[in-house]
Formats: sequence, C-alpha cells, structure tokens
Amino acid sequence: MEEEKLNKQQLAAAQLLAIGTIEKQDIAKQVGVSRTTLYNWLTKNEDFKAEVASVKRDFKNFGIQLIESKLVEAVNGYWKLLKDSNNDMVSAKGYEFFIERSLGKLQNNLTLTTEVNNIKSIDKDILESEFEEFDGIDGEE
Repeated sequence: MEEEKLNKQQLAAAQLLAIGTIEKQDIAKQVGVSRTTLYNWLTKNEDFKAEVASVKRDFKNFGIQLIESKLVEAVNGYWKLLKDSNNDMVSAKGYEFFIERSLGKLQNNLTLTTEVNNIKSIDKDILESEFEEFDGIDGEE
C-alpha cells in the first residue's frame, strides 16, 4: 500500500485553506500546529500546495455542477415571472435580456444620438468654398 504523502493535520489544513474563509492563524489552531508550521507547508511543501489546489478545484467543480443542475429550473422560473408580471417595463427588460443573450446587444437611440452629437461641425465658410469649388468644376465641362 502506498504511503500517504500528507498527514491528517495537513489534509485538514488543506481543506480549511481551500474554503478560503478562515484566517490562517485560526486554521493552525484548529489542526494543532503553529502558524510557522502552516506557513512552511504553504511555502515549502509541494504536496501540500498541490492538495490545497486540488481541493479548491473540487469545490469549484461541485459548485458548477450544482448550478448546472438547477439552471433549467431557474430559467423556467425567470420566464414565468416575466410572463406573469403586471409591470410592462419589467417584462420588456426581461425579454430584452433574453434577446440580447441570444442575438447580441441591440443598438438603441441613446447610442445613435451620442454618435450624431460627436460629429464635428463644419465651418460655414469652408462649406461654401467647397460648393464654389464644386460649381467651378461643374461649369468647366
């Protein structure tokens, strides 16, 4: 049988570290080691660091699987709220969200107005000289 690379204290500390909500000094107390020992595990023990990373991945994967298992139910519930809403604005914003998630962001009047307002104005004298120049070319033919 293969010998364990980490002892029970290290495995417990790795799990507590992976959770990410407990201070390191409290983790050291809970597993019965000094802060220095825990620091040494974190900085010098490759097996310990790998275990912390592995437990973090496991937590993340579990969370993703849990969310994915509830996704259809959540979308159906959201859609029902939109359909049953007495507020037309709430329904419109909800439907807009679904459309934009499927088709991409829709252009709106605010964006177009901003683009029009950002166009630099043309000096009247320059415009008139352009017309005169154009008329001159037209007249030469």
